[in-house]
Amino acid sequence: MKYNLVFYLAKKTSYCEKAVKRSLSSIDGEVYRITAATSPVTLGEEVSRSLRTCPLTVIVGGLSAQGDDNLSTVLSRVFSNSGLSLENMRRLSADGAEQGYIVRYKSQILLALPDHPAMIEKLCSDELLGFIGEKLKPEKETE
Repeated sequence: MKYNLVFYLAKKTSYCEKAVKRSLSSIDGEVYRITAATSPVTLGEEVSRSLRTCPLTVIVGGLSAQGDDNLSTVLSRVFSNSGLSLENMRRLSADGAEQGYIVRYKSQILLALPDHPAMIEKLCSDELLGFIGEKLKPEKETE
């Protein structure tokens, strides 16, 4: 399964990229495109482009940003300006702290992760990866 990786105001990008690749390899994830965004506007453009090309988009970073640049704030605005409801969005946690989000809409999944490699691997639990693999598995062709 191909996915796009978008770094948003992220640090440690090469380490985070390796952590994402290691985690998603268990569900045969293969990175299709890697991009970066430094503002909510460019993030929106990158995510929009990404959703047109792959069923899974992974955003790394922006969760610790302040004010309007914070990824949680950006995602909340997206929800309030679209037909999506907050029921489509779930918080991810590890070590008792909320650290990321998963958003499912129709046949698309957006995974928002912190720019901390060890936390990425903790959040990408077998349960989460199983859910993603199940929701995004190709439909069987009828004979």
